[in-house]
Amino acid sequence: MNTPQQTAKFFQFWVDACAQRHNILLQDWTNYRAFTSHVLTEPDPIIKAVATSLDLQWYSGYYHIDAILFRDADRVPDAPAGTTWVRRIRVAFEHENNFDSGLFQEVSHLLITDCDLRVVVSYPNNPDELASQLKYLYSIIADTDRSDQIAETGAFLFIAGRRDITEHTIEWSGYVYERTEWRKLWSYVVAPTT
Repeated sequence: MNTPQQTAKFFQFWVDACAQRHNILLQDWTNYRAFTSHVLTEPDPIIKAVATSLDLQWYSGYYHIDAILFRDADRVPDAPAGTTWVRRIRVAFEHENNFDSGLFQEVSHLLITDCDLRVVVSYPNNPDELASQLKYLYSIIADTDRSDQIAETGAFLFIAGRRDITEHTIEWSGYVYERTEWRKLWSYVVAPTT
């Protein structure tokens, strides 16, 4: 089972992994295909770095979930060689470059996924857009029969990334679903590395 402390750790490890790749993320910010590759599919993606920091395994593209994190003991015993089958998901992760593309789909997909922690990462254009979307996504989660359990365990994390073109920075903000609202964990502004 997840705890709020584990959710905060995921966010911290996400920021750390992105900070190490800051320059390439800034360079590819509007190239959705390249950016998504940095997050999910290149040989050493960000999600792998986060999984490693959490002492978990990772797999991209599991039943239309962008990535899952799991323990080695969660693997299905005697599954065919070269395949990844798990009997428990520790983290279900969705990454959406286009903030306006219907984040409700990502949230609803994660709500029907049995896992310890649900994470969505996306990139709002401005604070008003973020506030409006968080309010809507909150209502989707709040109206489920598992909302109290999700709130109690800190089992839903929304990460917002915003780029400042002139400063060449990325601000990462983490929000955890709670019973009355999203609680902001904190924000980090990451500057270019030399």
